[in-house]
Amino acid sequence: MKKFEVSVIIPAYNEEEYIGSCLQSLVGQKTKINFEVVLVDNNSTDDTKKIALSFKDKLNIRVITEKQQGRGIARWRGFEKAAGDFLFSSDADTIMPSDWIERFTEYFKNEKIVAVTSLCNIDDPSSTNKAVFKLIHVIANQVHRIAMGYHCIYGFSFAIRKDIYVKSGKLNKKLNALDDVDLGTRVRKFGKIQLVRNMSVLTSNRRYKNGVIRGVIDYARPIIELALSRNKSVMDNHR
Repeated sequence: MKKFEVSVIIPAYNEEEYIGSCLQSLVGQKTKINFEVVLVDNNSTDDTKKIALSFKDKLNIRVITEKQQGRGIARWRGFEKAAGDFLFSSDADTIMPSDWIERFTEYFKNEKIVAVTSLCNIDDPSSTNKAVFKLIHVIANQVHRIAMGYHCIYGFSFAIRKDIYVKSGKLNKKLNALDDVDLGTRVRKFGKIQLVRNMSVLTSNRRYKNGVIRGVIDYARPIIELALSRNKSVMDNHR
């Protein structure tokens, strides 16, 4: 298998509406770093795989299949197949800024930093919804940091040293939610999780069709509960 410095892992299930923009944002990365894209097709019945394969002339991309349904096991499978020394995670409905790989990798020059993550904005026509989302997201992140003493890892935008990923016990493939948060609880024992404050990825607003406040609260509640409880019972309740 060809060696890469960075592997970008993206789980995907019926993402034909978004995957093209996601992959195009990786084509546009301003970096000389040698990276691959590992897209995990989780039994898509639409043109997700076809669109992804159309990027073969633009990206070092591999499309692998995970037949067991679930975001957690799909992301886990991608991490298992990744060839890079640094493993990057994002979602199929997410667009990364052009310096995403370059800036995240730069932090790893500090040996004390074992993982890097960033926040996100939502692609929503309402400026109010965007502002509300950003405010709640920042508050939830700060509650977690203050209560737990480290920054939460977000599946839509994080990177980790491969050796630390293995030492930490890897992603829990049984989790369909909070697999990223769960990983953070173990990774933080090996070093610092760095939050890049002045760079956010852009994700779709599809999770907030019933209202951005309700959607963000539903997303943030288990993370905050976990932070405030300081135990595994909340994680168990959301498996």
